[in-house]
Amino acid sequence: MSPDNLALLIPIVAIIAWAVTSMVKHTTRQADPPGQPDPMLQAALTQAEAHATRLEERIDQLERILDEDIPGWRARNAR
Repeated sequence: MSPDNLALLIPIVAIIAWAVTSMVKHTTRQADPPGQPDPMLQAALTQAEAHATRLEERIDQLERILDEDIPGWRARNAR
């Protein structure tokens, strides 16, 4: 085998080995049991849900204030 062919073959083998390793890692990561949720993810989702609820309450309150102060604002701003 000539040095030129070897110079091309080494990077190609390295790329193929990296691709196979990545695929194996990806498939084994997906094989984790779905019944075990990540506690950090659960905490973040709970916090996001609470934040969304507070924001909805604020929007409702602002809409009530606008209904009292500027009747008809919804019809003028509807698009």
